[in-house]
Amino acid sequence: MHEDKIPVQVFFTISLLGFWLIASTVTFGFQSMPIIYSNFVCGILLIALGLKSRRNPTATQIWAITGLGIWLQISPLVFWAPHAACYVNDTFVGCWVIALTVALHPMPGHTLREMATIPPGWSYNPSSWAQRLPIAFLAFVCWMIARYLAAYQLGYIDTVWEPFFTPGTKSVLESSVSKAFPVSDAGLGALAYTLEFFSSVQGGTNRWRTAPWLVLVFGILVIPVSIVSTILIILQPLAVGTWCTLCLITAVCMLISIPFALAEVTATLQFLRHSKEKPLLQLLLHGGACPHEKPDHRSLPMDRPILSLLKSSLSGITLPWNLLLCALAGIFLMAIPTALGLNVLLYNIDPILGALTILVSVISLAECGRKARWFNLILAAALLVTAWASMGEYLLLHTALAIAIACLTIRKGPIHEQFVFRP
Repeated sequence: MHEDKIPVQVFFTISLLGFWLIASTVTFGFQSMPIIYSNFVCGILLIALGLKSRRNPTATQIWAITGLGIWLQISPLVFWAPHAACYVNDTFVGCWVIALTVALHPMPGHTLREMATIPPGWSYNPSSWAQRLPIAFLAFVCWMIARYLAAYQLGYIDTVWEPFFTPGTKSVLESSVSKAFPVSDAGLGALAYTLEFFSSVQGGTNRWRTAPWLVLVFGILVIPVSIVSTILIILQPLAVGTWCTLCLITAVCMLISIPFALAEVTATLQFLRHSKEKPLLQLLLHGGACPHEKPDHRSLPMDRPILSLLKSSLSGITLPWNLLLCALAGIFLMAIPTALGLNVLLYNIDPILGALTILVSVISLAECGRKARWFNLILAAALLVTAWASMGEYLLLHTALAIAIACLTIRKGPIHEQFVFRP
């Protein structure tokens, strides 16, 4: 096995970023003393660690540098940076530090050049670049939106774009829910999307078995975090009383990411469950071999046309018409409380059940997650019980929606790929 090594030029660059951090803090007049002290300390540490790590860098040194990059993403939020230049400069340097250490190069003990393989029993490689790039792109879109919203919360801009809702985005960003956070919640979202982006591009095309810990961290950032964030965004009318257009766009992007990430997480969990090569903890941290894996002759190289790569990225994802209709029913269910002026019980319950119906339907688009669609039966039953308990004038409408969701859930839809691990 050929082990990649981080080029020594990378560590010189990290040291130069340390010098830049110190110089820019003085040059741009950041004024905030906590940020000035933080930047000087981080700059000195980046210089020292960059020079120290030139020869045989250890995982501890790499993680220490990465930790400084993450702190530079957080510090402008913690100290409420008074100027946009400070926020942009620190997060920019932090992004480059993370990219140079763990995103563009392998961690010590890992490799990027090992020949790509397919898990035994699978028909495609869930760690291929084509599978991961849509997630990276969507995380980047969410990151740009979150930074724009954070700029308003931090006072760098006076207004935010809101084409559809009144009072809309401003009310959401200034709500008591947002102010309950000690820092800008949009800024925290930008940090989460930064980590999601870098975890999606780190590691080789065999990381389902060579870096299980990385895949699981990636899965946590994409799946449960996206689920919780999406539900909170979708339920903004209940918490704040209005919608936020940019927040809804972010929710859509996060929802779309989930089916793409589910296959790789599934393959890694299957590998950890069936592999007997090493103790579980050692296997989780360092990965291992998989004797019956197959060479990956299917995944496309990254120099292929974009449309071909997009088509390849849809491996393991299908769009059954019944699940799409379930998602549309969920959207309709979320919209009718405001449109029809329902009573308090349905006004509060319908958006929740609608959001969960959308979520379950989208997750089920992944062929390895198709069984998740049965949760829609529980949601349909809850909708039926709630409607009959309220005995409102729209009882028949809710009953029809519940029956429609239940009937649409039954059909499994086409499954084109294989994803049952056979050790």
